Amino acid sequence: MPLQLMAGDVFAVENPMILGRAINAAQLIWSDDNEATYSHNGIITDPTGKTLEALWTVQEQNLYARYAGKRMLIARPDSPEPFIRSAIDQIRKDHLGQWYPAWRLPLHLIPPFAKYLTIGGRFLVCSELTAKYLFLAGVRHGQYTGTRPDTLAD
Repeated sequence: MPLQLMAGDVFAVENPMILGRAINAAQLIWSDDNEATYSHNGIITDPTGKTLEALWTVQEQNLYARYAGKRMLIARPDSPEPFIRSAIDQIRKDHLGQWYPAWRLPLHLIPPFAKYLTIGGRFLVCSELTAKYLFLAGVRHGQYTGTRPDTLAD
């Protein structure tokens, strides 16, 4: 059966390149289950696989074009469609076009630093952006800063 995506689904993907391996090595230190496979997260915004994710900037991409053949996890939040649409719209409004805050990546080596040194949560790495979306959709608590890809995948 072909994959049936819906607006509001979220994904975690494995990145075997050097940055992905470095992120997973750092995540493994804090992992509750002693496993860290996924190093990137994003939001699926329509059934064709359009995504909203923090890359070099927060931008829209296509899941199939960008991640074909990569190990991936897709989850569907249990939230009413109006909440999903509103949350996606809010993420676009707040973050679309923002530069990736690479300076925040080392903060994730010591989770409390990543949690609290965020300039009010305005500049988010990929997993924090996805966690904020899940919060806005009503399926996750509001502490999205400091969230790592492994945390969302678990």
